[in-house]
Amino acid sequence: MSEQKVESIMASFPADLERMSSSLASLFPHATLSAASAAFAKQLDVSAADNAGNPLVTKALEAVRDEIAGAAENLATVERWIALSTPQMEDGNNFGVSVQMMVAKYLKDERESLVKVMGTFPEYFDKRASAIDKIPTIPSKSSTTSTSSSTTSGGKDGDEKKESSSTSTESKASLKQDADRANHVVAVDVSYYFQLKAALSGLMDSYAIAVDNLTKNYDKLRAPKGAGGGNSMSMF
Repeated sequence: MSEQKVESIMASFPADLERMSSSLASLFPHATLSAASAAFAKQLDVSAADNAGNPLVTKALEAVRDEIAGAAENLATVERWIALSTPQMEDGNNFGVSVQMMVAKYLKDERESLVKVMGTFPEYFDKRASAIDKIPTIPSKSSTTSTSSSTTSGGKDGDEKKESSSTSTESKASLKQDADRANHVVAVDVSYYFQLKAALSGLMDSYAIAVDNLTKNYDKLRAPKGAGGGNSMSMF
């Protein structure tokens, strides 16, 4: 039932907030953006032709995305419950309905804001890949020579030994050391590191306010016209 789900959301909030707080500390260990930049620059190998990505930012993105998705789903559940608890429109005694409308609007605005923030996350990989691609490459070639031999017996000239060799050339491209281009990659990492940290911190604040509004106004949200005030969906 919707009301049971809402009560479950309220009951699990302290644990949810504690988990987010723990994630904030573990996913974002650098005290300043300068420290994050230095760490990211140290681990970036611009001489490597393959792009290993930034494991810290990638891990943070996945974790924050999960937290936002879970919170947005919970807010949608509460919105739905409020909508189902809205009584039939009539004259008088509409204060509780006004409370419902205000809380529902806040929940809707916050949920849409969270969804919008999460929609920007895929851009990180595109921007980082583009920054990596702009690092100039140096073409190089490597040659490999192989030799094989065989012996044939019983010919008219006796045993005959044959040797053959082949050479193959492989072209490769390695990344050139370029300070500005490398700094661009690091700057993309730092930017999203900050955005993800801000997103998780903001989620904690908005989620706390949403649950606080829900807790303080629970009776009005559940029965806006009072215990016997004609709540058309009181079974929820």
